[in-house]
Amino acid sequence: MKNSILLVGFITIFSFACHQSRTPAKEGAVVDTPAIAPAADTTPVIVEDSTVTVVADTVVIDTAKLIGKWLQPVTGKDNEWQGMELRKNRKVLAINMYSLVYEKWELQHDTLLLWNHAEGVKSSDSTRTVDTAIIRELTDTSLVLFPVKAAEGYLEKYRKETGGKKVKSRK
Repeated sequence: MKNSILLVGFITIFSFACHQSRTPAKEGAVVDTPAIAPAADTTPVIVEDSTVTVVADTVVIDTAKLIGKWLQPVTGKDNEWQGMELRKNRKVLAINMYSLVYEKWELQHDTLLLWNHAEGVKSSDSTRTVDTAIIRELTDTSLVLFPVKAAEGYLEKYRKETGGKKVKSRK
């Protein structure tokens, strides 16, 4: 009897998940998910302005905007920059962070995942890790991330390198 109830519940949930209507966001839009799921009405709610489109239960970020070199100033050092280079093939390179070795990157809805490990550092915490950050803002020139392990309100702000500036990349 319990198995029958569980099976019916699973089929109902699976059926609902597979039949949700989705409206694709316009190309290049940054989309965020509402904190509270819609009630009985499953019709997507769309709110648009020049940079944000909100669609119930759907988060879409234009991956093409993430491709490139993202830099931020090095704390306490004038005219020095650090960051990462995200490439189309899910490869990622650390820029001016010589002990950090990135292995790959992935985008899941509004979450950026960065697989990495420390190299040349003797530490009990030098195993492979996955840095996870929520994308708070993404434009052609700006990337703002909230690392999920950070204190509330902490944000990492990057600007996209548009050429001309020479920085060293770790390969």
